[in-house]
Amino acid sequence: MGATGGEARSSRDAPLERADWESLAEESRRVFSANEVEMGDTYYHMPSHLHYPSLFAWDSGFHAVAMSVLDGSRAQRELETLLRQVAGDGHLPHEVLLPNRGSHRWLRGLETRLVKWEFDGRGASFMVDPPVYHFAVETVYRRCGDAAWLKRIWTPLRRCLDYLLKSRRLRGDGLVVVFHPWETGTDLSPQFFEALGLRDRGLTSPMRAEIYPTLLYAFNRALGWKPRRLAAAGRFVCEDLTVNALAARACRSMSFLAEELGRKGEAGEYRRKAQEMMEALDARCWDEARGCYFPRFGYRRSRLARRRTAASLLPLFTGLCSRERASRMVEEHLLDADGFWTPYPVPFNPERELAGAGPWVDRHLWSGHCVWVNFSWMLSIGLAEYGYPDEARELTRRVVRMVLREGFCEYYDSRSGEGRRIRDFCWPALALDMMARFWPRAAGV
Repeated sequence: MGATGGEARSSRDAPLERADWESLAEESRRVFSANEVEMGDTYYHMPSHLHYPSLFAWDSGFHAVAMSVLDGSRAQRELETLLRQVAGDGHLPHEVLLPNRGSHRWLRGLETRLVKWEFDGRGASFMVDPPVYHFAVETVYRRCGDAAWLKRIWTPLRRCLDYLLKSRRLRGDGLVVVFHPWETGTDLSPQFFEALGLRDRGLTSPMRAEIYPTLLYAFNRALGWKPRRLAAAGRFVCEDLTVNALAARACRSMSFLAEELGRKGEAGEYRRKAQEMMEALDARCWDEARGCYFPRFGYRRSRLARRRTAASLLPLFTGLCSRERASRMVEEHLLDADGFWTPYPVPFNPERELAGAGPWVDRHLWSGHCVWVNFSWMLSIGLAEYGYPDEARELTRRVVRMVLREGFCEYYDSRSGEGRRIRDFCWPALALDMMARFWPRAAGV
């Protein structure tokens, strides 16, 4: 139980100290240990050993970033295991049902039987994930400086990004498309409501929210997850902000890493691709009147989904926005106390965007009052890179206080900071990286 009254306010507002770092690191080690899988040369962390007993692509990227602060060799092994899942055509699956041991083994067997149709013969999902793992490799490399490790993983690292940029850039505008909301990492984001036929209120929306994503997956499976067939069918074709912002940042990471390996030609190629993606985001997804970005839906006829979420600000993480647009996103949106700059930042959905929403909205991941630490982490980096270091420190302080008070949870209530849904979830360990970047004295780094 946390403190109350004046004591709680005093603790919440206090600067971060070495003791905070030690508490955060201790809890991170405990949660990582609970979710660790090590079988021969297979090493990774499940997001939650009881609820998500698999290897998930972008989760492993987050895990490696956090683990790199504690144990660089384990972070390297996590990414090596992940990149061994790259298929012959370069596809890195959203999820892979890797074998593992432990008390969750019965759940793995049940899950595998129930959802076998969602995976190929090797237990790999047909979907993609937002490509955060290239930035994760850059982060781990910068901390460890292990060029031999980077050389070992270079080929699958390059191939999985090239696959995404080639197989999913179908509109000719430079942006990657996804065919299911689960490919975005933000599941049932309100930005997808219109495309999924959902309304904040309505009698049919709760049932449709439960059923339609599975039906859409089945439809995509029937078409073999072939990108051009799915685009032509037009059920769900989205130039998503999370996927494209992370893909642009991935190109920047690959440019840096290629330079480190002396691959000058590849460095220039990825630098150009990153800039092309940012120019496409500006041309296709920027809303000048609103001062932020929105995802674009449709293949033959496309339209913006003008529903504001934290993803509307994620182009800050690319580091490639113009200063003018970055300033608008930060000062008009991210630092708005009635929007995203709350005591428990960063709410994925600002309170005013949820006005009038029915109770079913809060029962679905990403659609209600929620704070996800991975978005707070990415936006803190964006703040610092665009000249807002004090705000990055303050965002970090609030996140660390929330995590230490509530423990490691899947997400947090944006109104109260209370931990929600799954406990002993790995993502909050990203607060370690935030402290290492923005409170280095407290972190001792």
